[in-house]
Amino acid sequence: MFRIWIGASTADAVVRLAAQMLSTVVVARILSPAEFGLAALVLGVNTVMGAFIGLPFEESLSQRRRLYTAHLETALFASIFLTAAAILLSIVMGPLIERWVDAPGFAACLIVSSLLLLWQGPGAVSKAVARRSRRFVEISTCQALSTVIASILSIVTAIAGWGVYALLLQRLLPNVLYPMLSAVFLWSRGQKIWIPVRWHGARFQEIFRFSWLHLADVGVTSSAPAVLAFMVNAFFGAVTLGQLNIALRIVDPLRMALMGVGHNLAFSVLVRLQDDPARLVRTAGEIASGVAVVAVPAFVGLAASAPVLLPLLVGPGWELAVLLSQILCLAVGLSLPYRFFYSSYSALGRPEYGLIGSTIGLVCMAASFVVVAWIDGHFAAPVAFLIYELSTTIVALIYAQVLVRKGATEALLRIGRIWLAALIMAGIITGLYFRDHAPDISLANLLIIITTGAIAYPIALRLACRPCFQGFVSLLRNR
Repeated sequence: MFRIWIGASTADAVVRLAAQMLSTVVVARILSPAEFGLAALVLGVNTVMGAFIGLPFEESLSQRRRLYTAHLETALFASIFLTAAAILLSIVMGPLIERWVDAPGFAACLIVSSLLLLWQGPGAVSKAVARRSRRFVEISTCQALSTVIASILSIVTAIAGWGVYALLLQRLLPNVLYPMLSAVFLWSRGQKIWIPVRWHGARFQEIFRFSWLHLADVGVTSSAPAVLAFMVNAFFGAVTLGQLNIALRIVDPLRMALMGVGHNLAFSVLVRLQDDPARLVRTAGEIASGVAVVAVPAFVGLAASAPVLLPLLVGPGWELAVLLSQILCLAVGLSLPYRFFYSSYSALGRPEYGLIGSTIGLVCMAASFVVVAWIDGHFAAPVAFLIYELSTTIVALIYAQVLVRKGATEALLRIGRIWLAALIMAGIITGLYFRDHAPDISLANLLIIITTGAIAYPIALRLACRPCFQGFVSLLRNR
């Protein structure tokens, strides 16, 4: 059964990645860097508001040992109340922010984006129930379909001349479609679709401790992209912010697919080890090193091929985004495997570890941006992003050490060997295709680069860390 979940989750990740990349390819050829910059500002604020509506309740409902309908009713009530507050806040604050950052159209886009948050709560509740029932195939199907539909509609909207709204639909519409598709699955099984929206004070108190801590963690984590976007806009303008947005759109689909799928599956394994923190942390390390086998070469490969991949995808006018995307890819490849330690802390019922990590990361990111902008503004945004990822990774490893002596040592050594194999692959690609001449921007050359990496990495991994991949396969079979 676990291998069926892995297959469905992998298919989900591939479909979502392909749909988001394809829609970005089309939209980037229609919209300007300034429009991408405006979308980054709107989505930054929207992400912070959305973080307070659905995600904390999803995690809280997922980790409870006993769950009653009253918990679901209370979560829906709280999410709808918070959504109404977000809409009101957008109406009041949108024009003020628009004037402050000199971004015409910001207020209208923010109000529209806040209206799309109405489905965030129902989506979180339905996903939590599915996770508890281990219906990961259903989750994967709904996520993939919602992303495909949203990507198609974003392309149609961009062609119709709606500009920034196409980018908003690409990112936010999947959250609207997911609960609708989930309701279809429930209806097909003859299960109850509608849950009353009611307030139960006692039930809220039962989920309150986990929720507010996770709420704070998600809020701080979600504010990091918004803070970075507003700082880039303030220091360098909307055009540079648009270049950063495109670079992130090359990196984010793969990161969100891997983390979204991986967290759901890892949480289902880790939550059963709540009463054995030592084993839980060691298992998180095994998962992290197993995920690194795939994630590290994927992001290192993206970075190595970016001079060909990005111009081929988005066309001319985005040259600055190439270097930005390379640094972002390396930063995410470095930090993503260690995010599963935070999944273990969530399963352990200790969301404050994530809150501390994200807070330290945010402070370090803002400070490093100011320092690097003063020294050399060209690298301020990617370096700040890298510092954020490094800071949160270090905190995750420190807490692993606190819970279990040498709890992350084995994972660190294995992931280090995986990085060695990935860097050997990148060195071969760079030496063969980027050493002495301008890269050939063609699909044929990109396919050759990908093929070279696909051949070089397994050989390098066999030499650097032969048991790594075998260990991950063994972990899956044992579960």
